[in-house]
Amino acid sequence: MLKKLVRITAPMALALGLGSCLTPSQELALGEQQHPEVLKEMGGVYKEEPVDGYVAMVGGRLAANSDMPNLSYTFTVLDTPIVNAMALPGGYVYVTRGLLALANSEAELAGVLGHEIGHVTAHHTAERYNRATLASILSAGLGVATGSSALAQVAQQGSQLYLLKFSRSQEYEADSLGVKYIARAGYDPTAEADFLHSLDRESQLAAKLAGDEARDRGSDFMATHPVTADRVVRARALASDTHIDPNSRPRRRDEFLNAIDGIIYGDEPKDGFIRGHTFSHPIRKFTFTVPPGFTLVNTTEAVGARDKAGNVMVFDSAKEETGMSMTRYIQSLLGDRIALKDVESIMINGLPAATGWAPVSTQSGSADFRLVTIRFDPSTIYRFQILTNSGDTQKFGEALRRMTYSFRKLSDKEAAALKPYRVRVVTVKTGDTVQSLAAKMPFETANVERFLVLNGLESGTRLTPGQRVKLIREE
Repeated sequence: MLKKLVRITAPMALALGLGSCLTPSQELALGEQQHPEVLKEMGGVYKEEPVDGYVAMVGGRLAANSDMPNLSYTFTVLDTPIVNAMALPGGYVYVTRGLLALANSEAELAGVLGHEIGHVTAHHTAERYNRATLASILSAGLGVATGSSALAQVAQQGSQLYLLKFSRSQEYEADSLGVKYIARAGYDPTAEADFLHSLDRESQLAAKLAGDEARDRGSDFMATHPVTADRVVRARALASDTHIDPNSRPRRRDEFLNAIDGIIYGDEPKDGFIRGHTFSHPIRKFTFTVPPGFTLVNTTEAVGARDKAGNVMVFDSAKEETGMSMTRYIQSLLGDRIALKDVESIMINGLPAATGWAPVSTQSGSADFRLVTIRFDPSTIYRFQILTNSGDTQKFGEALRRMTYSFRKLSDKEAAALKPYRVRVVTVKTGDTVQSLAAKMPFETANVERFLVLNGLESGTRLTPGQRVKLIREE
């Protein structure tokens, strides 16, 4: 999901005193101010019971055992498939439903929450948002030229996120505090290291599935909280230093599985679904397919796709009720910023459309920008914004044309057949194997690997009758 980064403007930073250490009241003010922005940019609150209340209960237990037990913490489950957790100054702590789907016990969830609480109690969150101010000031380039903030975010996402990473020393400190807090709260202190290991495996699998071992991970946990092998080892050492026998402490796996059984996995119907290289929206009733080699990413505001060479596509919508022709609309869209060439009127699966292109300069060099606009109904226009490196334009020209011409309306029957994926907890029966259960999941590739990572199991694991495991199923 190509989420926009939540940034602090320079005037806001000065007003809140980000140039120096924040007072507790300033930290709380910053958290209160940015909380609505996090909700807006990260899918809002996931409200399905009993998930939200369960996370708040576990978080409250950790907060009571933290170094700032009197701070009024706010725990929120974000409605996004991105695997992430984060915190704002003032005690605002977030986990995503994507992260909950990956975890395998209450103790692992506690480890994540304890780590984020550690960032709050060590005041790392205020320091990070100071650096976010720099990211805001530095953001420039293609968005200025084209007026497309979404296109600029996709093209330059990696460098901006770099500024939002916690430092290694901050991660180590938060790990240390997290282990301390979960041990105080009565959990198995090795759980945090186990979840870090699962995160590493999930990231490697996602990179493999995307065909890029060094992919830009967007705004996931691995991008903002880099996990390295030495961090996992160190977290295990921290747990060992507590001198607590892991077998003497509960993991509360069943309680956790009961809480997340049925949680949505992947995209929500309101945001549309990615299935392989195809994006379909069951509510707005349209679909299109991107070329092989491009990885789709979904947001509440736009759909993006990138390939390993940095070629970018952003698909979004706009309201237009004047009834103007598509050629007139496309020429008026960019104003004086870019003069489109070869503007022409076309038809795409019975829908009036227009297209044009222009050479542009980006921070990465010369590129070609193509805009395609499609009138979907009297008040809605959909837009493909495509940016290709000048040397790649001819190579991808035909594939990108096929992409735009794949856009079509869905019938009521087709739209009704689109259902979200959900996590379903099942009990292993006699004769069940990793392979047989993994085959029941709706993915085209790597089902066994997905099953193992989802359940925190290693290759070669044999399942035991009565054991409870997670599957991904269509609703």
